[in-house]
This record gives sequence, structure tokens and C-alpha cells, in this order.
Amino acid sequence: MIEGVILLGCVLVAGALVARTLLLRRRLSALGPLPPAASDTSGYRLATARGVPVPPEVFEAAAAHATRHGLDLVDLVPGDLQTTEALDFARSADPRTLRLPGPCLGRGAGYALLLSADLAARLSPSGLASLGPGEMAELTVRARQYARRADLVLAPVPSRRDLDGRRTWLTALCLTVPPQMAVPLGLARATAGWLLVAACLAVDPRWGLLPLLAYCAVPYVLTLGTSVRPRDRFLAAATRPLHVPWVWWRTLRAPLSEWERHRAELREKSRVWHEARMDRPMFEARRPDCPWCGSSRLRVHLVTRDTLMVKPGRFVLERCDACGHVFQNPRLAPAGLDFYYRDVYDGLSAASTEHIFSGQTGWYRARAELVAAHARPATWLDVGAGHGHFCAAAAEILPDTAFDGLDQSAGIEEAARRRWVRRAVRAEFRDMAADLAGRYDAVSMNHYLEHTADPSAELDAAVTALAPGGHLLIELPDPESRVGRVLRGYWIAWLPPQHLHMIPMRNLTEALTARGLEIVATQRRGVREEPDFTTGALLFANVHGPDPHRPWATSGQTARARRAAAYAATVPLLALAVVTDVIVRIVRPGTSNAYRVLARKPPAAGT
Repeated sequence: MIEGVILLGCVLVAGALVARTLLLRRRLSALGPLPPAASDTSGYRLATARGVPVPPEVFEAAAAHATRHGLDLVDLVPGDLQTTEALDFARSADPRTLRLPGPCLGRGAGYALLLSADLAARLSPSGLASLGPGEMAELTVRARQYARRADLVLAPVPSRRDLDGRRTWLTALCLTVPPQMAVPLGLARATAGWLLVAACLAVDPRWGLLPLLAYCAVPYVLTLGTSVRPRDRFLAAATRPLHVPWVWWRTLRAPLSEWERHRAELREKSRVWHEARMDRPMFEARRPDCPWCGSSRLRVHLVTRDTLMVKPGRFVLERCDACGHVFQNPRLAPAGLDFYYRDVYDGLSAASTEHIFSGQTGWYRARAELVAAHARPATWLDVGAGHGHFCAAAAEILPDTAFDGLDQSAGIEEAARRRWVRRAVRAEFRDMAADLAGRYDAVSMNHYLEHTADPSAELDAAVTALAPGGHLLIELPDPESRVGRVLRGYWIAWLPPQHLHMIPMRNLTEALTARGLEIVATQRRGVREEPDFTTGALLFANVHGPDPHRPWATSGQTARARRAAAYAATVPLLALAVVTDVIVRIVRPGTSNAYRVLARKPPAAGT
């Protein structure tokens, strides 16, 4: 009986290793070789990593490939990547996804990029030759965001990367996770496989050989039948139980790169900025009545912390018993908003935020599809557009619509550089409403109103900007969500202290109707569906083990140990949360944490 259980465990471990590698192999199989050809290269430029020469004939062939297929960006991938590089590449880059139009984080091999002249000019890099791993990673990510069409191809480019730059590359590229977690999670994944194999061998050396062989076969399972031929494949396979720990030891022990030192300088500047403002008054006076209906029947709904950035402070959300409106009371003053918003959407957390927004394409398309089912707007203004991710995705649904974006942050100017919006307006919406009066067939406010100081005034501005017969689309977190009641302060949609107002759907529809708009459609089911319990468990770990690298956090060995302990202790809770999310999806499919409302402004008389 015991031997049977051991055998089953070893078989499962071996099967999991092979299955995971086969999934990665599908990505490498999607890479094709660059066909030799000659072309005029005057319309293209090359960006290359340090020590990577690109022969003229390869440059010409890449330019011919780009011209033939109308590409703005071609990532040149060496066919003889080292085994470690091939695994890193397969984990981060899916050629099939990167070839699709729309918002996408760039992923590549980090050796050479062919850029159209227009793309290179819009990127405005400080240089394109001899880039370090951090600079090359950042350029790879941004270039794909700016490019209309992109491709990855195998090319005869020499691969010479050493392990000293691997930590920087993994961190800067942000492999499917926030950048500060890239190296720790990569190490955890490598350690988990190694430990599972070691455990099988320790329990039963005979059956433990099965997962050991599967572990050693990974370099061959990954690359056999593909055009990628690692130079060190045999040696890496034969010595893999020793090779993997050695690779990670070299990765972690590498000296700080210039890019990492620059990041450290940014953190220090941010630390000084935050320390100088921590003693300033952050809140306005508490108001005695509801900002939505004026009732004085208020009660404390929730007292919580900054669960995302873990900046100091406590925040009170009060609920109006008359209308159900939930709002921050006392509310953050402008100085407080400045303090708590800094480094969330830009600055130190820009890469993390970019990762989150770029992964929501399905939600963006669903919003556009709701409008497309009722109208085909010629002009559309997205308020609170940020970097323009929604506009870029919506343009795939409505290709004949001109999208403009409005936001207070510099991100909207970046959206214009990416050409994700036709026109970028950096201003307060209420200040611009008169200038925008009647210009737009559609206005959207997606997860915007909850951040504003006066949602009613924002609705007035939206009605003003709409042309007669135009549509207003609003998506908001749902304060009536049952999940929010269960998770309390660890529900991601509360997002304290950024969310100042949480508006029930009934309140919003009544406000729109009072402004003369007709409610065309409402949606709750499936809106912004996401694993609430899993996210809540991660926020719990984040609060109790704050990232010591953040400028406002306590640093040092104790802080790092606390974070490690918090995440380790959260593992059982996280497992339970994942199971709960799966059960919720099965038992109550379409469970959401937000809602959408689509309203229409009456057409002009006689139309």
C-alpha cells in the first residue's frame, strides 16, 4: 500500500514536470526561422544588447520580413540560446500572443530588435546600441506597446549573455508578475521542482529515479522538434540537479548593474519625498451628512488600511442608511491624495501597473461590445483613460471610431505617443466640460467616478460632453457585492485610500435619469470577474509582510524575514482561497465585483 502511494507520487511529479515543459515547448514551436532576403534598410533601425553584433545580411533579411508583413517590430531570437535562456524565454514570451494586435506587454530574447524608423522616433530612446539587460528589457516592453504589428523570429545572431545580467533582465522584463516579485518567484519555482525531485529520491531511491529522469530531460523535452538548439543542452540535461542551483546562485550573487543602481536612486528619492510629507495634514474635516443624498444617517462601514501600497494610515468608510452610498469620511485632502497616489500608477510601480492593465484586454473588449450592440459612435471620449489601454482594445471592436482620452496624469500623454488615443487631454474633466460640449457620440468613465471628489459634478460634465443621441458608459465597483461583505478590508474593490466614493447601481441610474438620460442597459453578471478570494489572500500577505524595498517601508533583514514569514504563513490560506474561487465560479458562474450602466442622451428635437 505505502509503496503504491510512493509510486503514484513519483509518477505525478514526473508527469507534472513533463506536462509543464510541453506547454512551454508550444511557445518555442511557434518560432520560425528568418528567411534570407535583401531589402532596403533605410526605413528601419536596430537596437542591440551589449556585445551583440548583427551581420548586415541579417539586418537586411529582417527588414525584408518586416516590409513583407507590414511589421513595426521584429525581435531577433538566437537559435542557439543557452538552456537557461531558452527556459526564461519560453516562460515569458508567447509568440502567438505577441503577434496579435492590441495592448500587449513586450517579451523577447533581449538580443536585437528591428524597429521601424517611425517606431524608433516615437520611443525616443537615449540610445539603441550596446544596451544593458535592464535597458534592453525596458525597450522590449515599450516597443511592443507602441507597435501596431510585431513578430519574433529565429535569426543567426550570436548569443553571448552571461549570468551576471540575468537578475536585472528578469526584474526589468517583469515576467508575468510585478517586477519586485520576478526573481523571488522564479527562484521559488525552480526550488519547488528541485525539492520535489529530491523528496522523491529521499523517500524511495528506486521510484525517485522517475522524476529525476523527467527533471533531467527538461532541456530536450523543451526543444526537440523546434528550431531552438541550445549549445549546452546535453551538459545542462546531464547535470541539471547541480546546474539549476548553480545558475540561481550566480543569478543572485551577480554584482549590481547600472540599471539596478538607478532604481535604487529612484527609491531613495521617493523615500526622501515621502518622509518630508508624512507629518502633513492628510485629511479634510469629517462631514456630518451623505454627499450623495444629504442624509445624516451615517454609520461606520469599514475601517481599513492601504492594502495595496501599505503606506501608513487608517481610513474610515461610512455608509448612508438612507441611500446606501459608501464614502471615505473624513476624506483625503489634496495633500493626502498626492501622498497616497504617488508611485501607484507611475514612478516605482509603473511596471506593475502596466502589467495589471495590459492583462485586462477581455474586460476592455466587453465594455466596447456593450456599446457596439447599441451604437456605432464616430467619436468617443474615455475619461480617466490613464495610458489608454481601454481605447487600444476598444479600437479592435470599433475600428471606425476615433478615441480621445482625458486624464490628469502624464500617462495620457504616453497614450498619445503609443497612438492608442487620437487626442490626449491632460486636465480635470469638470474644467474642460464646456470646451468639449456636444463633441462626442460616446463618453466612458470606467473605474473613474469612485476616485473623484464630486461624482455628481463629473456626471454633469459627461452629459455636457455628449452629443444629442450619444451614449454614456460607466463601470464601477459594486458596494453591494456579497464578496465585499465577506472579505471586508481585503476586498480589492475597496482599494483604500484611492476610492473616495462607492456608488450603488440604483443611485447611479437614478442620477442619470434625473439628468434626462435614458438607461439603455445594465450589467452585473460577469462584469470584471476576477478571483476575489485569491486576491484577498495576497493582499493579506502584502499587509502583514510589506515589501521592504518600498521607500516608505521599514527595511533591513528583519523586514525581509517578516515578509518571507507572512507569505509562507499565507500559503494554506491562499490554497483555500483558490479553491473557494473555483467553487464560486462553479456554483455561481458570472459572480462579479462591479457593474456597468449604459445610458443615452435624448436626440435633438426633429431628429
